[in-house]
Amino acid sequence: MKPWRVLASLAALCFIFGGSSAFAEDSSSEDIVITGSRTQEAIRNFVTELSAPPSREDQLARWDREVCVGVMGIRARYGQFLVDRISQRAVEVGLRAGSPGCRANVVVFVTPDSDHFTSELVQEFPDLVGANWTDNQITQGREALQEFTTSSRPVRWWHVANTVSADGEVLGDVQTQNGARGLSGQVIRTTSLGFGRLSRTTRQDLSRVIIVIDATRVAGRQFDALADYVAMVALSQVDPDADPSTLDSILNLFGDAASGAPSSLTEWDKAYLTGLYEAPRNARNSQQQETAISRSMERDLVTPPSN
Repeated sequence: MKPWRVLASLAALCFIFGGSSAFAEDSSSEDIVITGSRTQEAIRNFVTELSAPPSREDQLARWDREVCVGVMGIRARYGQFLVDRISQRAVEVGLRAGSPGCRANVVVFVTPDSDHFTSELVQEFPDLVGANWTDNQITQGREALQEFTTSSRPVRWWHVANTVSADGEVLGDVQTQNGARGLSGQVIRTTSLGFGRLSRTTRQDLSRVIIVIDATRVAGRQFDALADYVAMVALSQVDPDADPSTLDSILNLFGDAASGAPSSLTEWDKAYLTGLYEAPRNARNSQQQETAISRSMERDLVTPPSN
């Protein structure tokens, strides 16, 4: 059996039986002090460039409480390093890291042939990637899935989110008499206040993320930098077509100027993740959330000039 078929066959097992999670020490980067009248505009552009709300739902998705990481296709000590780094970054934004044996919701595959592997994965496990397009399996849609399948990127990722109530109540997905699927007619009860023009009764919670690393295409990159790159796309729905090349971001790891790319999450990256996890989850739309993220980043990054 070919290596990518073996890994694809293990994908479902990882979600069923779980992965592992632990802590690792952080390799910190120097603080970046930012001043200047154009900073606010740069931050807004950064947020808009990175953010990719799920198809059919104009809300940014994020993890709710716990992230459990599983890694396949790599030596144990390197796999554990990836688990530790992603888990650590999750804790930094207020999430919990899953205990050993937890059911993995972030699965990272490392393979020498990501093209064949990803094609097999999508074909063999359509439920895993949400390809059955039920109302409560929110993804970027068919075109984006095709791009995920055929991409030649060194690292590719795929997020699946669920629509839940503003308080986190899971909405049922039922099959109707004509075979179509849709949300049940359940009543959404919530204790949250402020619904109306500025908020919804629902939000988008990430359910799982699949990340595929092509071992051949990432060759030559620092492993700790790769780990933070993976953490960034695991914790937020980063647009694969985003171009942060003019800004200081770990997402430049595979850019044209990769030799000068950061070796860890930058202050911009950390501020973005902090803003995402502080933003209103049941916002009326993604623009409202992006505004909140931008304001949070300005608070963390912009240093008022001294008198």
